[in-house]
Amino acid sequence: MTGPHPAVVYDVNVFVNAVVAEDSEWPYLAQVPPATSNCEGDCLSIAFDAEDFRLFTSLHILQNVARVLLRFAWGHCAVEDYIEALTELVETSGGAVLDPGRQVFDVPDHEDNLVLDLAVACDALLVVSDDTDLTALSPWHQRIAILRPRDFVHRVVQQRRNSR
Repeated sequence: MTGPHPAVVYDVNVFVNAVVAEDSEWPYLAQVPPATSNCEGDCLSIAFDAEDFRLFTSLHILQNVARVLLRFAWGHCAVEDYIEALTELVETSGGAVLDPGRQVFDVPDHEDNLVLDLAVACDALLVVSDDTDLTALSPWHQRIAILRPRDFVHRVVQQRRNSR
């Protein structure tokens, strides 16, 4: 999926940690730069800017975000509101919510393969994840970088500073 900006995929842990971490300010999204202490929240803010990339997600990722937030004792209405906000965020960035077919079986963890399926489906430049099994693959197939949220935010901030 080509477009004016490269495609990026956020793993479930990015969406969850953005709102459950102690330093989360959700629903407030600070403008980046400067980066805050909640790098996952900064990832959402960067996507909201729609300046650097198009964010893609999948139905599977959104379902897992909802499942995990319910375990954190979020109410059903709050979870639905957050999933709706994420869907709007994805669309604002120029990305989309996809339901990719199964093509990747590279990783023992089934969930990680589904994240990589999405990366393939949207022709992602990179995946942002705090999952060590995924980050250990970087660059996956020599073309898709897999970065931790803090590293991703740092690179975006550096790129923005250098382009001024």
